[in-house]
Amino acid sequence: MEAEKLQSLFEKFCRLTSNCGVRKLEISALIEHLGNRLIMCPGSLNAEHRWSYAGGLIDQSIFVTRKMKALKTALEVNVSDESLLTVGLLHNIGMIGGPDDGQDYLIEQTSNWHRERGQLYTYGTTVPKMPIAHRSLQLLQHFGVKLSLEEWTAIVTSGGFARDENKFYLGTDHNLSILLMQARQWANCSE
Repeated sequence: MEAEKLQSLFEKFCRLTSNCGVRKLEISALIEHLGNRLIMCPGSLNAEHRWSYAGGLIDQSIFVTRKMKALKTALEVNVSDESLLTVGLLHNIGMIGGPDDGQDYLIEQTSNWHRERGQLYTYGTTVPKMPIAHRSLQLLQHFGVKLSLEEWTAIVTSGGFARDENKFYLGTDHNLSILLMQARQWANCSE
């Protein structure tokens, strides 16, 4: 992705997060601290996925947030814009890795053999192994971004209720979770 496009995406991401209500200062600190790592973070490991490029995480997060808004409007769901923006934009922030430099979750693949087979990135070895949703929650907690129970549940279940760790939440009536899951599905299907 071109530098101007990356800069434009990052500025849009920052503008959108400034509408996250009382948490905007903590979110701003998170963004400032992660800086270039956030800008350059891919949204996927493999070339076969739409978001596997520098800036992919921000691009995907904005796309998912836009689809969440469209679904909210179409279905007339009662969810605050602040919650929708916070969850939509930050649900996948764990793709970055840990909070500090050198703690990247995805690093550029150096093996030509793997790159030829579409694996553009590999997993970093300096961050503990955990699901992306859990890492997202850990990062948000690290920077003091407080979440409501509905926001926390939406992020933790964002991979869908079919995952073993999310089956416990089946039957809970959290509109925000459903909006996020459907928007993520929409994002994955519109490749």
